[in-house]
Amino acid sequence: MEYGVVIAHVVVIWVLAVMTPGANVLLTINTALNHDRSLARYSALGVSLAILLWAFFGASGLMVILTLYPQLFTVMKIVGGCYLVYLGLSQLYRTRKQRNLLEAGEPFVYQQSPTKLKLTCTAFLTSILNPKTGFFIVSLFSVSVPRDISVAMMLNIMIIMASITLIWHLFLAYSFSHPLAKQVYKKISSAVDYITGGLFTLLGAKIMLS
Repeated sequence: MEYGVVIAHVVVIWVLAVMTPGANVLLTINTALNHDRSLARYSALGVSLAILLWAFFGASGLMVILTLYPQLFTVMKIVGGCYLVYLGLSQLYRTRKQRNLLEAGEPFVYQQSPTKLKLTCTAFLTSILNPKTGFFIVSLFSVSVPRDISVAMMLNIMIIMASITLIWHLFLAYSFSHPLAKQVYKKISSAVDYITGGLFTLLGAKIMLS
């Protein structure tokens, strides 16, 4: 398979995959709505770093370990699912607390801005602890990439996948941190935050039960 054809296959498949709504997309959007644009960029960075690592696992064949040791895959599902459930329940708790304050006549209190490192780590963990992301990448490599992949091609594919992820999540960060988006969000923040927390919780439960 020609080099250009391989790259084209990877680009097309990964662009479609990275745009599919999921925990990563939800986290970046939520960060952009609740915090400023500069912080949302670090959420995009964390997801991209995780994809870079997943791509390395897929290209190097290390993902075979999960096939040889299904118990490890089960552990990953439980840990990853629990982490998403934790994010979801935390969001629901904060939203409920904020609503109680508003009903009691207290002033609106914005979420405390996390550090750049915390945002990066949260986004990284959200992506790297999702085993479905890993198996999708393995499927991508098995379909689009030859078995005798060179080191240069492997590195290029890793960089391309991480770059596509970064570009898409930066787009989300910039779009949802726009003043107009924040203005709309402020009017329906409780509903949006409840939905976001619920989706994180459901995604986590789905991963554990799948």
